[in-house]
Amino acid sequence: MDQYRIGIACNRLASGGGMESHARSIITELANQGFTPVIFTKNHKDLDHVKNFEIISCSTKMIPRVLEDLYFSHWLKKQLRNHSIQSCIGFCRNTESDILFCGGTHRGFAAHRKRHLFYDLVISRFEDIAFHRAKFILPASQFIGRELQSLYGINQKKIVTAYPPVSEDRFRCFSKQKRLKARTDLGLSLDKTVVLFPSASGHERKGLSLILKCMKGLENIELAITGKPPQGCNSSVIDIGYQTNMEKAYNAADYTILASYYEPFGLVGVESILCGTPVILAQNIGSTEVISSDVCRTFSLDNPQELRSILSKLPTPSHRTSKSDLTYDFSIKNQVKILLSLLSKVTSVQNRK
Repeated sequence: MDQYRIGIACNRLASGGGMESHARSIITELANQGFTPVIFTKNHKDLDHVKNFEIISCSTKMIPRVLEDLYFSHWLKKQLRNHSIQSCIGFCRNTESDILFCGGTHRGFAAHRKRHLFYDLVISRFEDIAFHRAKFILPASQFIGRELQSLYGINQKKIVTAYPPVSEDRFRCFSKQKRLKARTDLGLSLDKTVVLFPSASGHERKGLSLILKCMKGLENIELAITGKPPQGCNSSVIDIGYQTNMEKAYNAADYTILASYYEPFGLVGVESILCGTPVILAQNIGSTEVISSDVCRTFSLDNPQELRSILSKLPTPSHRTSKSDLTYDFSIKNQVKILLSLLSKVTSVQNRK
């Protein structure tokens, strides 16, 4: 296995979160364990944290968005052969990965929208092909696993739930004094219950309108919103802008909230818990599967009064949450262990052919 050439396919190796961060953490851990992964990505720009790796970039800038995945997959097939890659791990939609991480399905996402565009049909059909070709699919939650079976007809035997890893070194609970300073630095009230709404730009998808509606008239609550400035909010809403240090925002708040209509996992839930802050999440959010009900209040999107009731009776948290409130091993070492086990199975099948 030491001389096994592993390919990593991902959209971009930027410094963002989500699948980008996930791919970087896997690449780093594989390297730490003695592997030399070869990275295949789109429109790569040099970054300090990945410059020591072999990176092959595919330019998709002139490709129509609806055809980008198809073009990248065609390019990837040739590159895997030319670079003698035995197996490929995918962090983006493609038809050439043996192991494919899945942070959500387009068919599931599109089902929550009023319009069904030509783009939705093309991407969903492409996912059909990619999912069926992959040897194993690693959904980020059981919620996604059920979508893979019901919406794409994927055999349960090739589905291995892999909850996302989180850096415990980064997301951690501050001391009481440091939390107070974080709250002051962000301009948050000291005499109100602060509820954090962590969102970069997709505020509506994450349920901002519903939350604001349910907060109306509740003077003891202050909503702190990250990311893009919200439009037309009242004085009970504080815009704290884009945060590169999200652990500071989590620690400064009393609760973290999401009311997304489609959130296959919702990593912010786990990050918040590691930072000591309990969460309020819609029942359909995937990370509710791994957070103790003692520190995770849930509500149905079909019953706004349920959220209103939770918000109107919010107590000041009596204790800070911790990793003991999570029910899975969120270490990157554990996920790489799962990957290497699956790669061994892929290799075994290939050697028998």
